[in-house]
Amino acid sequence: MQHRHRVGKAVFCALALWAGSAVAAGKEPSAGDCFKAGFESNNADAVAACYAEDGIIWFPGGPKAQGRVAIRDGFAHFLGGFTVKEVQMTEIGHEGIGDARVAWGTYAIRAVDKASGAEFTQSGRFTDVQKKIDGRWLYVVDHPSDDPPAKPETAKN
Repeated sequence: MQHRHRVGKAVFCALALWAGSAVAAGKEPSAGDCFKAGFESNNADAVAACYAEDGIIWFPGGPKAQGRVAIRDGFAHFLGGFTVKEVQMTEIGHEGIGDARVAWGTYAIRAVDKASGAEFTQSGRFTDVQKKIDGRWLYVVDHPSDDPPAKPETAKN
């Protein structure tokens, strides 16, 4: 009887551990979580690691970069002139199908110009496609774009 009781406890503990790990795995870091951490650490290598080897990004107001090396170089260029203080990404929506995920939302990046010391905030919107590769969500396509300039106020007659 005692043996059965110990086996029952062992099975219960195993199920509890399995359920706990399944719950923890339910909120796996997205490519956006990876990007935020890498960008806020001002580390171009860490940012590039959030992209698939053949990933693509269209830099806001700039060119397309394809491949992790080109993506890393693009972010290194940006981080050479600016220090990122904070990244806010607000996901408006997402859809997932199997090992693919599409997300869209807005972003705001607070940074400091290294030459002048001036702080600024760049804001915009994003649409991205992520794919689970080797157990991690990575950007396959990332398309952030700046917010359009504010329309000038019109004079009232």
